[in-house]
Amino acid sequence: MFNIGMGEIAVLAVLALLVFGPDRLPKAIQAITAGLRNLRSSASDATKSLQEAAGIDSDTTRQAMDDIAQLHPKRLMGSVLDDADDNSDGTGRKNGSATSSAPSQSLGDFDPDAP
Repeated sequence: MFNIGMGEIAVLAVLALLVFGPDRLPKAIQAITAGLRNLRSSASDATKSLQEAAGIDSDTTRQAMDDIAQLHPKRLMGSVLDDADDNSDGTGRKNGSATSSAPSQSLGDFDPDAP
């Protein structure tokens, strides 16, 4: 999420140790995590109360957002190309299009163990 490596984490830990000292560092970490937990729950409660006040159903909204996401150009082209692949006969040609005047030969079932 933040794209932080182990080196950056080590530098931050050393800086925190220097700023807070070894005695106050555990209490500072506890206070920070409690504050983040409180902030996260407050944001969740605010979201729920706004949805209730506006009369928004989160499942309906999520389904509408998924429907809109299907309209992304990459997904549209992917579905068009998938449809085109379904119409091909495995040789890269569309069904019904003959590029050669020679009759096609049926190979039948292929047995890899046959001599």
